[in-house]
Amino acid sequence: MGPCLLYAQGAPEPTVPKIEDLYMFPVRPGLQNYLSGTMGELRSSHFHAGLDIKTSGVQGLDVYASAAGYVSRIKVSEGGYGNAIYLQHPNGTTTVYAHLKAYQKDIAEYVRKAQYQNKSFTIELFPEKDQFSMKKGQLLGYSGNSGSSGGPHLHFEIRDGSQRPLNPLKQDFSEIKDNIAPEVRKVVLRTMTTGSRINDQYGRFEFDLIKKGSQYSIPGLISAFGKIGVELLAHDRLNGANNRNGVPCIELLVNGQQAFQQNIERFSFAETRGILVHTDYETAMRKGRRFAKLYRADGNQLPFYKTNSQDGLVTIEDGSTYQFQINLWDIHNNTSQVIFNLSGSQPLSSISKNSYRSSAEIRHWISDNNLVIETPASTQDNICVDIYANRMRYEVKPSYEINGAGVMIWDLDQGLPDSLRFQDEVVTFDFKAVMPGGREFNYFGDHLELYAGKKALFDTLFLTTQYRTDLEKNREYFKISEDLYPLQKNVTITLKPQLNYPVKSKTAVYAVNKSGKTSYVGGQWKGDKLEFKTRNWGTYTILADTVKPQVKAARINAESIAFVIKDPMSGIDSYRLEIDGQWVLMNYDYKRNLLWSEKLDPSIPFKGNLRLKVVDNVGNISYYSAKL
Repeated sequence: MGPCLLYAQGAPEPTVPKIEDLYMFPVRPGLQNYLSGTMGELRSSHFHAGLDIKTSGVQGLDVYASAAGYVSRIKVSEGGYGNAIYLQHPNGTTTVYAHLKAYQKDIAEYVRKAQYQNKSFTIELFPEKDQFSMKKGQLLGYSGNSGSSGGPHLHFEIRDGSQRPLNPLKQDFSEIKDNIAPEVRKVVLRTMTTGSRINDQYGRFEFDLIKKGSQYSIPGLISAFGKIGVELLAHDRLNGANNRNGVPCIELLVNGQQAFQQNIERFSFAETRGILVHTDYETAMRKGRRFAKLYRADGNQLPFYKTNSQDGLVTIEDGSTYQFQINLWDIHNNTSQVIFNLSGSQPLSSISKNSYRSSAEIRHWISDNNLVIETPASTQDNICVDIYANRMRYEVKPSYEINGAGVMIWDLDQGLPDSLRFQDEVVTFDFKAVMPGGREFNYFGDHLELYAGKKALFDTLFLTTQYRTDLEKNREYFKISEDLYPLQKNVTITLKPQLNYPVKSKTAVYAVNKSGKTSYVGGQWKGDKLEFKTRNWGTYTILADTVKPQVKAARINAESIAFVIKDPMSGIDSYRLEIDGQWVLMNYDYKRNLLWSEKLDPSIPFKGNLRLKVVDNVGNISYYSAKL
């Protein structure tokens, strides 16, 4: 195996500003460091854009300018990157330092004055080019846990001139040791058409692997037929850390010919939500495992692939044998390899499997654009179901049988079924409409309306809705498909409540998770309808929050003021502290529910009438007053 090349063999990589020997490691330079995250790592809704550098679980380590340049941007936010600095360099690149606890003295004073001037903790600043010139190795600030950080660390990025993240580990920092090859946990084979089969069955099948060194294999011979796709569950480790990091480069060869290659070397932030179709979204939501697809799925516009004419899919023909080889590289060129074989054979119409147990009831699920139906095992010679769609009845026979249970595959492009009948059992469906990808869409139903813009969907969605009430709790629930289908952009949903909500100004939409826990979404009343935007399908309800935020003084004296503020239902929206009518900067860490003061002039003690105002997301207000 050679190094991972995104472009044709021998073609040059895209030009990047020369960066050899330019950058230094930004934390504890010259000492061995450890990472908890790498560039391109698969996160829940985005590709990770840089390195997460461990800081031994503590805050306050010195953070240095990785190269000479000037501070082009400073941002303070409650979530996201928290306290962040952006450093512009002469070669056109930018380095980013995020989740800082604090800035170095000169920058901190500049930011604090701007916060007081704007009367806002959250702020974004763009200093003049010569205002904060930095030499390589000059102190920028101190590592922390601000923003959406899940623990103390430094998030560090290198971006090109178009603000696209580049992989910092291409600098070959001596502070990072890595001689560990990527680890592969599972391989998935997936049928991609109604006539495709894996071991004579339709669907998605996970295979365990046998490992020998950095080589992996699937024992035995797998039979297959038709068009199939391959998915992979893999990660990379670095020396001295157990964190599971991303694998940037993966290649699929079939009989020695390249079918697919990914090289996550750079991407734009506008593209990063494409991770939801780069990975198997349904499996991620059901099992919490992120399988990378070794093919370009419908709706995937990410730029870092090279594929065969079938977008990475492979067509298996009867009577032929296929060797599949998956090569994996990390950024330090440690390599792993998976090899397995498929035997092309016409699928059987009747299968006997000792490990298979059919259900006592009709089972059904959606797989891609197909409705898969499994009947209970039967001794009848002619198993069939009646499907009612398009105001017609269709008699559908099994595509194949397993231990006497029939498996039918209904192409939903033929029509959305209202119901089906098998013997005396009837199953009804909640299909409402076909939502095509790449087109505007409107739906008007009895209990809700829906609008999706052209770029909202990655691919076609078969919309289902359900409505129910719980009179004991005086709640109504609106289920809009399931959160198993990714959305690229927001859709607008307008609920048509059937229950009475006397305090509409305090009433909003809340998402309901599988365990029944609710989380605030928001929304706006328009007459008797409640409109909100979302990028997640699922179940929603409507709740009133009439309880004021909780405010508890943690420390009040002439030098320092701190409060614990909470709002368990709709959440905190804003806060404001004044002393004798003068605004006081309060830093906020939502993870700890903590507000704490920062003086404009540390030499002047706090003195006078203190008044704190805290507002939640539906406008409930709490006040706290004290005399200093």
